[in-house]
Amino acid sequence: MTAVKQGNPGARRLRSAGMLTAGAMLLVYIGIVAFLAISESSLVYVSAGEGRRGRPLPGADVSIPWDTLRVRAADGVRVFLLVSRVDTSASRPWAIFFHGNAGMVGSRSSVERYALLRDAAFNVLAPEYRGYGAALSSGPASETGVYADARAALAYLTDSLRVPSRRIIVYGWSLGSGPAAQLGAEFDLGAVVTEGGFTSLPDVGAELYPWVPVRMIMRNRFDNLGIARRITEPWIVFHGRRDTEIPFAHGEAIALVGPTAWLVPLDAEHDDGVIADREVALAELRRLRAVLR
Repeated sequence: MTAVKQGNPGARRLRSAGMLTAGAMLLVYIGIVAFLAISESSLVYVSAGEGRRGRPLPGADVSIPWDTLRVRAADGVRVFLLVSRVDTSASRPWAIFFHGNAGMVGSRSSVERYALLRDAAFNVLAPEYRGYGAALSSGPASETGVYADARAALAYLTDSLRVPSRRIIVYGWSLGSGPAAQLGAEFDLGAVVTEGGFTSLPDVGAELYPWVPVRMIMRNRFDNLGIARRITEPWIVFHGRRDTEIPFAHGEAIALVGPTAWLVPLDAEHDDGVIADREVALAELRRLRAVLR
C-alpha cells in the first residue's frame, strides 16, 4: 500500500493567513483609491462651498478701489466679477486675474496681486469660480465650469467694454494657471502670465500620491503642458525656487515647452510668490505692459 503524504498543517495555515492579509491590504488600497477618487473635487477646489466663512469680498482694510458685477457665461450660469480700475482711459490695458484653489476673489493673497497689477498700470478683472464665495450659488466647481467662467470674463471686456483682445493679459496663480493657459491657447491676447503653475493636475497628484494611479482616475486635468505649444503670446512663467507645493521643475518644464515662454525665478515659496519677490515681478510686468499694442 502506498502511503499518502500529508501536507504540513502549519504551512497551510501560513499560506491562508498570507492570502487573507494580502486580500485585506488590497481591499484597503482599493478603499483609499476610491476615497481619493470620490473626494477629488474637494481636494482640488479647496475653498469651493465656502461662503461667509472665507473672504468672498475684499475687506474694509483694502486700499485699492473695487466694484462688482455679474455676467452670463455661455452655459447660462451667472458669473461674478470683481473690477478694480486704475482709470477709465480707453487705452488702459486690462489683466484678468485667476486665483488659486484655496482662495477667493476677496482673499488677501488675491488683493495683493491686484495691487501689483495695478502698480504695473493694468486695470484688473477677477472672475470668481462657480461654487466659490460670492458665486456659491452658481453650481459646483469643475474644470469645465472654471473655463466657462474665464471665457465669460474675457467676453465682458471684449464684447461689453470693447477692449481689444491684444490689450488684455491673463494672469493665473496656482490653479488659476489652468484657465489662464486655456484662454491664451484659444484667443489672440496680449500676453499670458502664470505664477506657481503646474504642468497638469494629474502630475501634481502623482507626486503627492505616487502609489495611486492618479493619471488614470483624475477627472480634473488642467493640462497646461499639453496646450503650452499652442500659446503664442508672450508668456511670463513666474515660479518660486522654494516652492514645495508645486515644485520649481513644473515652471521649468512649462517654460521649456512654451515657444514664447520665459521663466522668471522668484526668491519665494508657493503662497508668497510675487509678493515676496515683488520688485522682480513688478519689473517684468512693467516691461510687458510697455510692449502691449
